[in-house]
Amino acid sequence: MNRKLKSLLAMVCVLALTLAMSVCAFAADTVTEDEVANYKSAAETLISQIAGFSDEEIENYLAQDDAFTTATMESWKSVKDELGAYSSIVSQNVEKDGDVVTISTVAQFEKAKADVVLMLDLGQQMYTSMTYSVQYSLAANMQRAGMNTLMGIGIVFLMLVFLSFVIGLFKYIEKFQNVGKKKAVEEAPKAEEAPAPAIAQSEAADEDFADDLELVAVISAAIAAYENTSGDSFVVRSIKKSNKWHRA
Repeated sequence: MNRKLKSLLAMVCVLALTLAMSVCAFAADTVTEDEVANYKSAAETLISQIAGFSDEEIENYLAQDDAFTTATMESWKSVKDELGAYSSIVSQNVEKDGDVVTISTVAQFEKAKADVVLMLDLGQQMYTSMTYSVQYSLAANMQRAGMNTLMGIGIVFLMLVFLSFVIGLFKYIEKFQNVGKKKAVEEAPKAEEAPAPAIAQSEAADEDFADDLELVAVISAAIAAYENTSGDSFVVRSIKKSNKWHRA
């Protein structure tokens, strides 16, 4: 807790000193060498102080209701694992554009270098932002590019496999269609066999015709016996029975 309090007091003192010098520079509308040195010193102090914060202290600062503090801590938290412990300042540059002073610092950390940009608004007499960005080496950039390339190739390969799978399903669709057509062809002859009952009707008509002839012969014989005449003089005519099926 004492460490946290000391760190906070140190930051407040640095900010207060820098802002006091900034007011003088704003009044004169110039930046002297001493003021540039103060800006650089303030940035270096902030960088080293923030790099020494523990995870618990970072979370406590993130919980504060201050836009500059929370934004700075979020930026540092996003890169601190890639940078490691703070080592030294490589180079610094101070630029003034109207009321805005930009302090650009290249800092060396345990694992890599980082660009730290601290911006100060002289009109409002307050810091507005502090951002960190890792300077990746050529090997790291090549590795990142290689990973991105591999991911892209992997995605394309998966898409090709998926498309091949979908295209492979087309043959099953064609088989299902052929099975349906085959069933339709097999069922068609069965429908043509329906007229078969007509043959049975014709046979029944022939049987009825034979029965009529026998009936006529019996009647003729009976008449001949009654009149004592020979049945040879009778002409037997066939009686055709009306067939209701033929009329229909």
